Amino acid sequence: MSIFQLCRVWNALFAACVCVYAHWIAGAAAYMHAIGIFFLLCFANVHNDIVDFKIDKINRPDRPLPNGKITLKASYAVMFACLFLAVGFGFEFWWLFAGVAILCFVYNRFLKGLPLVGNFTVALLTTTPIAIPILKVGFPQPELLNLMFFAFTLTFAREITKDIEDMEGDRAMGLRTIPVLLGVKFSLILVFLCEIQCLAQLAMFKLPVFFAVLPCLLLSAIFACLNKIRLSQTLIKVTMLVGLIVFYICST
Repeated sequence: MSIFQLCRVWNALFAACVCVYAHWIAGAAAYMHAIGIFFLLCFANVHNDIVDFKIDKINRPDRPLPNGKITLKASYAVMFACLFLAVGFGFEFWWLFAGVAILCFVYNRFLKGLPLVGNFTVALLTTTPIAIPILKVGFPQPELLNLMFFAFTLTFAREITKDIEDMEGDRAMGLRTIPVLLGVKFSLILVFLCEIQCLAQLAMFKLPVFFAVLPCLLLSAIFACLNKIRLSQTLIKVTMLVGLIVFYICST
């Protein structure tokens, strides 16, 4: 169970499902790529926990590494195994999987504490499962581009929300995130702007998805204003799941 928690298996499975769905829209086979995406996310999550070991002692003491349920040596072994499997299963686009893995490494080591740069990088990485079928089938793919925009904007908003939640540990470690530099109010304005931009895009191109995710985003904004940041972040995750389901229903 500690390894599953370290890999954040549910997040990795969600990304794999997005990959399968994106391939289905494009009319392409997805199974190997989806498995590769699963292990790529596991690699990124494990490496993130290794790099954040000291910060998580403050922000996330319940994580497997800070609470001692798994050792650093074992974590490195899991990380390299996931990287090998990701590139192996993504063999058709091995260069993309390897490039994304390198970007994950650079993000975790050097970009995470930079204002907006780290948030943008994670949001960009989230679009990888959708980008693969676009590369495989080619343009135009308006449905996938709408889905990519949806994933990017909400992930960007969620990352800023996470930075608000992690302010104490980030400040202690000298990280320069937007909440640390400019405060919670300014950060929440950025989150709300991302959510409004996402809703505007959906209202123009995917009205059923707009109505499906609107209650989730409104609740997320309300909880953020009430300083219930963890609940707000969770609701952004729920929004992404609901949106993906309605995207699928609209495409069948």
